Amino acid sequence: MNNHSNKHWHLQMYLPEGKKGVQIRSEDMLKEPQPVIGTGEWNNRQCQDFKELHIGTIILVREGKKAIALCEVTSGCYTDKELHEKYRHSNFRNVKVLDFIAEKDQPPPRLFSQGTLKSCGEWTHQWEYIDKLISLMDKNNPIEEYSQLKEYAQLLESKKNIILQGAPGTGKTYTTASIAVHMCNKNFTDYTDHSKVIEEYERLRDTGQIAFCTFHQSMDYEDFVEGLKPEVKSNNVEYNVENGIFKSICEQAKTKEEADIITCIDKYLQSIKGYENKKKIPTISGRSDLWVWWIEGNDTISTRSAISKSEKGEQYSLSPLNIEKVKLQAIGEAIENNWRQYAQAFINAVKKEYQLDKQISDKPYVLIIDEINRGNVSKIFGELITLLEADKRSGAGSDSNHCISLILPYSKENFSVPSNLYIIGTMNTTDRSTGTIDYAVRRRFAFVTLKSSDKVIKEYAEKQSVEDNVRDASLALFTQINGNLKNDKESFIAKHKAADFELEDLKVGHSYFMAKDIDMLKMKMRYEVVPLIKEYIKDGILRGMQGDESYFEKWMNAECFHQSEPTTNDN
Repeated sequence: MNNHSNKHWHLQMYLPEGKKGVQIRSEDMLKEPQPVIGTGEWNNRQCQDFKELHIGTIILVREGKKAIALCEVTSGCYTDKELHEKYRHSNFRNVKVLDFIAEKDQPPPRLFSQGTLKSCGEWTHQWEYIDKLISLMDKNNPIEEYSQLKEYAQLLESKKNIILQGAPGTGKTYTTASIAVHMCNKNFTDYTDHSKVIEEYERLRDTGQIAFCTFHQSMDYEDFVEGLKPEVKSNNVEYNVENGIFKSICEQAKTKEEADIITCIDKYLQSIKGYENKKKIPTISGRSDLWVWWIEGNDTISTRSAISKSEKGEQYSLSPLNIEKVKLQAIGEAIENNWRQYAQAFINAVKKEYQLDKQISDKPYVLIIDEINRGNVSKIFGELITLLEADKRSGAGSDSNHCISLILPYSKENFSVPSNLYIIGTMNTTDRSTGTIDYAVRRRFAFVTLKSSDKVIKEYAEKQSVEDNVRDASLALFTQINGNLKNDKESFIAKHKAADFELEDLKVGHSYFMAKDIDMLKMKMRYEVVPLIKEYIKDGILRGMQGDESYFEKWMNAECFHQSEPTTNDN
């Protein structure tokens, strides 16, 4: 977090029972869907200070002598009628709850006096107490630094697309999950608990707010964006347009509320009830029109080309649309298989009628692309690569003067990438078996390098109560293989690396050295670390040298090799 300021703040905002006729608990305000802090409107310094608190300020919320929670201010000051009626305060600030204060961490008696909002300097016991709470959070946070996580999230928010790169085992998967959770749920704060982060990540995946895919050499545009997929019907093969994961999550991100489009479809059906109330709507290409109407009681919408003639009469529909499938297509969950393009034309007409196309959601969505460099990125994204840029996005928060949309080749739909969709890619810096990412793609992504760190091993050992001998063995092996800040050049990797690689790209990730006991450490060295390094040597990433096998034999027993020992002859 690194928010160790020379001034800290503490706030009391609860109303004791009877004051103003109500009892307000601070926890209730901090457990709102969007947590808030508040104060009244007075002509004094405390009220002015509340309004002028900088975004990012850490503040301790208390009730009298009891500490309730550490919070981070995330918005400017504002007023809100509903919140005022509920909590009797006049001014509000949004906050992120960093941690609720446990009973064991409560302040000593009489540390805090009465008062609404006060600052305390570093010479005071109050400052020492708050700073200690912040230090405890720093110590317990598995991603260095909650501030580091925030920095990655801020980069993603502005650039829209980032790639986390690093050697295997540097924590790309967990960091990716943490960033995605941070983007999608600002109220989640428990980044100290790995299992809770993953649990929240899976919950957000289940709701569709986070999507995941892995690139590979055979993936193409038709898999990722949209393509024609065969379907056998009555011994005949039909080809229907099917959305890929990218187009599906874009459509979800564009829909303000699923209920909105469903409700509007039902309203629109009432407006075209009966053939006499039929409406003419444009096809998705815009080059012709359709008649649409609905007969009450039917589970289909009647459609007919405006220029077609039927011997069965004007009210005969050659292309009825199943209403439930149209609704599912509208929210990106399925398609109307028989007349998909007619269904999309109907959906577009509903959106235009009720101006839903102008009500882009501001709810964040995240698409994670694992091993992004294993696919041909330019081929997979195709012409949509231009639409990824932040200023080419559509919707709230985008620069509408630069928004770009394209006609998709199969569905002929007008398509844009919404501004509330964020893309996180991951790639291994040592993977030479894949194609490179060209400059056109690189310009549209920001790159974050995750480094291998012995600090993570130390934190793991402390948290898991790993015995000292196991921790020391892990750290010694890490240092011999990777080096550290003092002797990087003396490490095994440094002495063996090929000339065209950076040292940091080749270091073995810290996760390979995180073991609860010596047997687990031996297993990791024997079946993960040594095979990985041998593979690097085979691929020319590292240079093989005489005596390497002596290192490998020692490592597989969770021991370091020392030059004074006899070497094993390499075959």
